[in-house]
Amino acid sequence: MANEDLIKQWVIDNLSKFGISLKKGNLVKESAEAVFPLLYNAMRHASKKQNGNRGTSDFSYVVKGKDTGKQYLILIETKDDSSNVINLNNHSLILDEKSTMEYAVNGAVWYAKQIQKETKDYPRIFAIGVAGNYDRQYVIPYYVNETGGFIALPRTTSFQEFTVESIDEYYRVNVEHQTPQSELKAEELAKIASDLHNDIRTYTSLKNSLKAPLIASILLAIHSKELTLDDLKGSTTSTNNDGVVIYRAVASYLEQRKRLEPDFDDSKIEPILSEFSFIKVNKALYMPKAILNNRSPLYEFTSILFDVYNTVKIGEDADILGDFYSEFVKYNDSDGNVLGIVLTPKHITSLMADLIEIGKDNYLLDPTTGSGSFLVAGMNRMIKQIPHDSDYKKKFNEVVSTHLYGVENEPSIYAVAASNMILRGDGKSNMTYGDFFKYTRNNKKNSSDSLVSKAPKIDRVLMNPPYSQGKKAPEYKFIKHALELMDNGGILAVIMPISVLVSGGKGVSAKELKEFKEWLLKDYVVKDIITMNPLTFYPTATQTVVAIIEKNKGIGQQQKKTKLINFTDDGYTLIPKKGLVPNGTNVRKRQQLINVVVNDYDAPNEFMIKVTPFVKLS
Repeated sequence: MANEDLIKQWVIDNLSKFGISLKKGNLVKESAEAVFPLLYNAMRHASKKQNGNRGTSDFSYVVKGKDTGKQYLILIETKDDSSNVINLNNHSLILDEKSTMEYAVNGAVWYAKQIQKETKDYPRIFAIGVAGNYDRQYVIPYYVNETGGFIALPRTTSFQEFTVESIDEYYRVNVEHQTPQSELKAEELAKIASDLHNDIRTYTSLKNSLKAPLIASILLAIHSKELTLDDLKGSTTSTNNDGVVIYRAVASYLEQRKRLEPDFDDSKIEPILSEFSFIKVNKALYMPKAILNNRSPLYEFTSILFDVYNTVKIGEDADILGDFYSEFVKYNDSDGNVLGIVLTPKHITSLMADLIEIGKDNYLLDPTTGSGSFLVAGMNRMIKQIPHDSDYKKKFNEVVSTHLYGVENEPSIYAVAASNMILRGDGKSNMTYGDFFKYTRNNKKNSSDSLVSKAPKIDRVLMNPPYSQGKKAPEYKFIKHALELMDNGGILAVIMPISVLVSGGKGVSAKELKEFKEWLLKDYVVKDIITMNPLTFYPTATQTVVAIIEKNKGIGQQQKKTKLINFTDDGYTLIPKKGLVPNGTNVRKRQQLINVVVNDYDAPNEFMIKVTPFVKLS
């Protein structure tokens, strides 16, 4: 079989997985005269030699989207050498004769443009260049509109996006730049967060650092079922104003939890109530205003947050409340960025939970809890594995009360995280307020100020350590202490700046870094290092990696290989004014990563290579 026949066979086999085949008659190889006569006529002057003669695409097929019924024409051009996939000049596609003849993408786009000149029957065309061989391919799509204008689209690895089930959404996101359906709820909450931020700024003089705790306190009061809008009567007294009413609802609820749950003690309650106490005395919050129909700003905010609460309770697949907090604090700089605290996006927290296969029998620790999104991601994955039988409620309660552990040192963020976990169904009794470096397992070496973990074991850790705080607390020290706390056989996943692996981070000497690496390889296995999308923490520009480390006491790394994985193309694209959103390829690319990490699938060198880690320890 000739070289180009191999890549053509790969196209045929890949399309057949999605019900598009020569045998079924919905795929055409070369001449389209018999199957798509309109297309055949439209290519009568489309030759890639640009001499006005007939052109013939390597493959073509037509898809009608399941959601909209819109028709899309797919053109595919192939080359047997990956270096002939595309020809660009300063990132612009070249459409001269040599380029259209010799390069797959250029030829496919040329055909699409000529078709658009000849007919209005195919207003939406995807032109795809494929180059390589049967084992390794480059697949690069472009979109060509009815006027012949074209745009580059995210590189893909198959034709899954160009099928009946997927193409409408792919077109909406990548061509029309609309928000993906999966993100609409988050976008709606982001808009509410933005409006709420503006309302707080307009009606009060509240400090930035108090805004997230304000939202948390109101949501927790709503959750208590002891608060209604009618309870907020606009009193101006120090004993019964709207702030006092909200605070009492929270305090009563937490006291009730304390009575029902022995572990829900004052050490958990006091930091929360302390952070919420400002709402009782801040007159700008509770004094009625004429512009609000003689209601207080707290009434206004609570009215909005009743709607948010109802949204939060929908679905278990995403940390919706965590999204809301994250989006809210983004507007007012109260998320602790000055302390190196950066909230992790929900698609990353859930991905990391998948990569270390958190299950209902695991015990999860997040050493730097933030808004609680890692714990929620782990909790969601655990809950999904509980059989829906007569013991479901019992097992659910066991998971949320004894399998999740978190530590947070910043009081306002602790209050937000604790509220998040309560609202998502967790008892919060295992959230610890204090210094993670004082957090220990129960042993004889505990000092008087130790924070002793109640975890019977810790076999999973998810973490995003505070970005470098210098020599006092560099990222590697958080990772080291978390690994020490973990039981043998446990697995840790951490997302961190790539500089932590290369130089140790701010304030870390070469000697200190070498000693850490030697310590690490002695009792642990660095299983995977995954380079992430550089826009993951947009608008913060930090190149991050996810490291997956297994505890292997007394054995360590030895000659075991570490997978170095390039996941910079994760299926998320930056869209102006919308931020980082999935582009339609994200689900498949996420699954490929999971297959490589969890299921030990092989992958091309450009995606994954295996090495002995830290060969040079210096």
